[in-house]
Amino acid sequence: MTSYSYARGGEDSTFIGGVIIAIVASLSAFLVLLGLVYAAGTPGRHQQALANAGCEPNLSPNGLACTTVWQLEGRWTALTTTAFGQLNTDVAAYDTDEFQNLAAAKVALTAELTTARTLDHTLAQFPFPPDVVARANALQMAIRARVGLIVEQLKSSSLVQLRSFNAQIDAGAAAIQKDVSLVHAILYIRPTAAQEPTGGSCGGVCPGQGAQPS
Repeated sequence: MTSYSYARGGEDSTFIGGVIIAIVASLSAFLVLLGLVYAAGTPGRHQQALANAGCEPNLSPNGLACTTVWQLEGRWTALTTTAFGQLNTDVAAYDTDEFQNLAAAKVALTAELTTARTLDHTLAQFPFPPDVVARANALQMAIRARVGLIVEQLKSSSLVQLRSFNAQIDAGAAAIQKDVSLVHAILYIRPTAAQEPTGGSCGGVCPGQGAQPS
């Protein structure tokens, strides 16, 4: 009887052990599945978190450290305020001399040319979000058109010839101002989660390819 009881106890222990192993295995499999489901949703949560923080899509690395819409808009405003403030000064100098001093008028035009070229170069380095790139390119084309006109205007041999470019220059200035306003408006729109990178991607232009504002 003793031997039988001992053997029976061994069978019970083996059975219980098997049940425990099966439960543990099932639980482990469930946890693994749960982890996979959670991981599958991580990109979506990452995108939503970036959007909630107002992160610009092309300046959103892993995590939430990013350049926000407001930071980039502030940088844009500072850039354009400085550049167009200088352009206005150059144009005012030209307006003063366009009827009376050819050499002085050309000095003012040369200053305007330098300012316009500097603005074009700065815009080429600006980290525009994907939705703004097309309009920013149009702005750069308008600025380059103005540069081309000024180059031709500087070849003038008389004040009359110099002023003959004024209408084209003014029309170009209006086009530039329109593009500036459109870029500003688009730049200030908050991105949606669908526009944000899903994880390791920075959306095509990662930090370092365009200096981030402090």
